[in-house]
Amino acid sequence: PLSDLALAGPPKPRKSKMPDGQDGTKLVQPVASAAGVIESKGYSVTVSGIDVVKDNETCNDDEGKSWACGARARTAFRAFLRGRTVACAVPSKGGGGAVSAECWVGNKDVGQWLVENGWARPTQGGPYAEAGDKARAAKKGIFGAAPKLGGLPALPAASPAPAAPDSILPSEDGAVMPPTDQPAPAQ
Repeated sequence: PLSDLALAGPPKPRKSKMPDGQDGTKLVQPVASAAGVIESKGYSVTVSGIDVVKDNETCNDDEGKSWACGARARTAFRAFLRGRTVACAVPSKGGGGAVSAECWVGNKDVGQWLVENGWARPTQGGPYAEAGDKARAAKKGIFGAAPKLGGLPALPAASPAPAAPDSILPSEDGAVMPPTDQPAPAQ
């Protein structure tokens, strides 16, 4: 006999709700093209309330050293997302395209996370201004020093490529002979 548990139907799909009660569109397997830009399901969503750090942007630290902070910010954002589903306040049925919206991973506000960790700047008068001030004061993310790469091993020296033989056909006297079982070219 089957128990009552075995007779249960499949679980009902849960509709993604953002913390403020809005319906959110689930963006599955999102890709971060920059710190604050999420691409999925035909959408290119810019997280609202932040100034995006472009992936080719460079920053200067207190010592004047220039470093690739945009690539570093994008990498940190990708690590944060790491393939998790993102819920954004974009229309669930629409043409997609470029939009600006609030986004959440679970109950974590994506814009808040980016700004408080220093991987994006808050917009002027936006909701993350205080978090941006704290990140700047703590020298987090793009506001901090260039990463120290001194502990990494040096790249190995490139070895020269081996020389290719003149011919792969064996020959006793050194002359290369054409194959004999080939038909003559048609004229």
